[in-house]
Amino acid sequence: MEQKKDFGENNLRTQQITKSLKENEKTYSTKMLGLVTLYNPNPEEAVRNIRRYIYDIETLIIWDNSPLESNLKQKIIGTLAEEADKVIWHGDGENYCIAPAVNYAWHYAMEHDYDMILLMDDDSKWEDFISYRKEVEFLYHQQGMMVFTPYVKGCDGFTITDSVQPKTLFINSGTVLPTKIITMIGGVDEKAFPLDAIDHDMAFSITELGYRIICLTSHNLNHDLGHPQRLGIFHIFTPNYNCFRTYSMTRSHIICYRKHKSIRTKEIKKYLYKEILFRKFMRIILAEPDKWNRMKAFIKGIKDGCRYNVIKMG
Repeated sequence: MEQKKDFGENNLRTQQITKSLKENEKTYSTKMLGLVTLYNPNPEEAVRNIRRYIYDIETLIIWDNSPLESNLKQKIIGTLAEEADKVIWHGDGENYCIAPAVNYAWHYAMEHDYDMILLMDDDSKWEDFISYRKEVEFLYHQQGMMVFTPYVKGCDGFTITDSVQPKTLFINSGTVLPTKIITMIGGVDEKAFPLDAIDHDMAFSITELGYRIICLTSHNLNHDLGHPQRLGIFHIFTPNYNCFRTYSMTRSHIICYRKHKSIRTKEIKKYLYKEILFRKFMRIILAEPDKWNRMKAFIKGIKDGCRYNVIKMG
């Protein structure tokens, strides 16, 4: 009985939040296109998260990488109901990863005159998207083109000293990119970065062109990388990525590092060697399951990343 009561209270709270967001839907002077990528999400959670921002963007592309037998489109569009007219659904049962989704959104934005693109993951939760959108639009008009990010809880670990702080890197989810900037960097390299390091590659390319990346620190987005757990006899914290993601992340980050030689700072080198290589290696050895296969994937990712013909990129 207690579980039913809790569920009812949570459902009522969701309805109240949705009603409040709809009542506060605003008209903006810029056009913002949203892109959210799905891969076998919890449909109810995905809808709740989408409703936290869909009322304050003009259109949302839902890029579904899930198998057709999951019936995800029917579950999500059926639940969104009134909001469904804002949605463009893309999904044929194949997993195309993330890069094609970003390029699809970019071309759609160019063809339909959208000023900015909001990138989202299905499990990211906004605390107050309305105020974030307002500040993004204000700064876009006042200070020109730049890339905007919220403060991402679970990822950003820097000390907040100002309401607007510069950043070197960003993650996809929550980031707003002007369409013109994506055009200037030529979109996303789908071969080199089909799933991982897309955000880092874009961040480095944007910096090389002289544009700023800023974090609006008073606006929070809750997001976890992977499925973090404490594993092994030492209870080491790890995202616990499977073999495919271990390979993909290692390969793509090495390609990204090799591609952007002109901005290799000590901070970036430290991140690559410490986080992507050393810590991943230690997590596999000390904490993660399926050690042998994940170590083989890790080593193959290093080899393929070093062998990749960087000249062909860009």
